[in-house]
This record gives sequence, C-alpha cells and structure tokens, in this order.
Amino acid sequence: MAATRRISRSRYSAAVALVAVLLPATGLAAQEIVPDEGVTVERVEQGLRLYHTKGACTSCHGELGVGTAEGPGLLGGRWQLGSGSYEWLHHITRHAGWGATSRTGDPQPMRGPTVLDSAEVGAVAAYVWSISRGRAAPSPP
Repeated sequence: MAATRRISRSRYSAAVALVAVLLPATGLAAQEIVPDEGVTVERVEQGLRLYHTKGACTSCHGELGVGTAEGPGLLGGRWQLGSGSYEWLHHITRHAGWGATSRTGDPQPMRGPTVLDSAEVGAVAAYVWSISRGRAAPSPP
C-alpha cells in the first residue's frame, strides 16, 4: 500500500494564492467561475489530497497543476479536448486522458477507473475545476 501525504491547510492556502496570482497572467478569457453543484469546498479539499496522493496526478500534471514534461499544466492556456466544465473534467478524470496523446504522441494510459472510485473522481474533478478557471474553452473550428 502506498504511503499517503497529508496536505496542510497552509499548503492549500498557498496553492489558492498562487492560482489567484497566475490567473491574470494567462492572457485568455477565463471560464465561468460559478461552481457546479458537484464543486464544494469539502470536495475541492478532498480532491487536492487525492491529486497529491492516491490519484498520482502530480506525476504528469505537476505540483499545483503547473504541468511537467509528461503532461500539460491545468492552470492556463486552452483546453484541447473539451469545455473545461465540471462535467467534462469528471469524465476526463474518470478516463484519465482517454483519447488524448502524450507530448511524444503516444496514447495516454487509462488510469482513472483502476485507481480512484467514483466519489474520488468527483473530488479530483472538483479540485481541477477550482484551479483551472484561468483556462479558456477550445477555439471554434
């Protein structure tokens, strides 16, 4: 069983502050910030913990969602595969990038269904929704 790390409230506060500072720097029109009913403070906090532990999201998306060589950042830029809504984030989190390709062009592995249960997927989606409001919806074709 993998060891879990507790995410302190101060680290969470630092993450929220970082997002608040970075959002204006994106230069893109931010998405709606009215949360879906699936996004609550409790679910965002649970999602933050899961993002850094059981979900292993940091391996591709980096600490605080800044991105890595293995996966895109979640804070700014345009969504490539969907709208960025909570519903879409829930779907893409559940299927962990299904239909997406890595930076090297290889298909993304499906990790979501084998790692997180449905409630945990919803929590991670709520966290990602909360940190990604600086992202813009895809451009029309």
